[in-house]
Amino acid sequence: MTKFVCDHPWTHFEVNNPNGTVTMCCDNNTALGNVSRDSITEIWNGEAYQDIRRQMRDRGAHAICPHTCPVLHGGKGYQRLTWTNELEEGGPARANAELNQTEFAEGALSLQSLPRWMRFTYSFACNLDCYHCFQREDATQNQKLPQSFLDEVAGLAKVFQVIFPFGGEPFLFKPVLKFLSETETDPGCRYFFVTNATLLDEKIFAQLRQKKLGLIAVSLDAADDATFGDLRKRGRKAEWSVVMDNLKQLQALKQEQGFTFTVSMTVNSRNYDQIERFIDLALSVDAEPLVSLVANPYETYAFQKEFLHFEPRQFAVMFEQIDRSLPKLQGRGFAEAEAFLRQLSACLREHRSGANALAHFAIRKACRTAFHKLPPLLRQPIRDMVQHMRNRKLKRLFQP
Repeated sequence: MTKFVCDHPWTHFEVNNPNGTVTMCCDNNTALGNVSRDSITEIWNGEAYQDIRRQMRDRGAHAICPHTCPVLHGGKGYQRLTWTNELEEGGPARANAELNQTEFAEGALSLQSLPRWMRFTYSFACNLDCYHCFQREDATQNQKLPQSFLDEVAGLAKVFQVIFPFGGEPFLFKPVLKFLSETETDPGCRYFFVTNATLLDEKIFAQLRQKKLGLIAVSLDAADDATFGDLRKRGRKAEWSVVMDNLKQLQALKQEQGFTFTVSMTVNSRNYDQIERFIDLALSVDAEPLVSLVANPYETYAFQKEFLHFEPRQFAVMFEQIDRSLPKLQGRGFAEAEAFLRQLSACLREHRSGANALAHFAIRKACRTAFHKLPPLLRQPIRDMVQHMRNRKLKRLFQP
């Protein structure tokens, strides 16, 4: 396999947990620092960031990143920072991006450039109770990023190419809304948001119209009101009709600005028969539908049994709907959605031959527990071997 060197260790700075832990992306959880203790600039050229750059440069992404990372399979195209020429000529963001590109090409470990991509999770709090949320237990701690970090981000904002407030539900937090209304950025800087679209109102839409948007990704998981209530609402106050109205407003906003507009669905044993309907719904509002197999958030047997154990007839329905939906995506030119759907097909085949059997899941979980008790020096060669085997298997599964 050709070595793929992902640029994220050189371009991305992400705080995906309000405890302050820094990573290079949401798929590789290697801790690179903590913004509750150190500044962005201290972490950016710290020992951990330099080490992950060295590993990426020398070994490649397939060796150090999870095999499920969408970037490895052609996904998450919106993360590619190839539009440097849209930044203000002569401005600090353009100069920083051009220097960063040079440093990446040279494989530099200590950088003069600053991050181009800034993503932060202010809090895990949310107004919904989604069935697959891996943040549910952490959200009860009511942890928030320090104001000093938000102030530092605001102070550096003019050099960023992307600013990505995350959550939880980002539009739930007053400090985030204040940040959006007051922070000055390069005219070409793009804002990215992932939202459940239940809290969008005229005031928020007015703010969005004033920003240059790069991505609005709506998490939906359903094609109808009943499934929305079963998988996401679950006793909380939210209306399917409001979400549908907001999707139409986002469609109109996309027509004005031309940003990437996606809606996502995680497939499970309850909504398995809604893949095609979900894709049709997304296409009706000119959104790109990203469909993937749900991950077991806390690796529990109960979740596996309830949501990730499929009968043979359910697999048949899913594969039929995938086959019918692929031409629709190709016809609209939604390459990202097509890549997701093909990966879903491969993951379902892998799942069917493995963790769909609950006994297999229990054995795998026991093996993982034993693995994490091994000394670190023993873990790496085992991790490398397993990663190599997974990559070979997924490559076979992706063959037509």
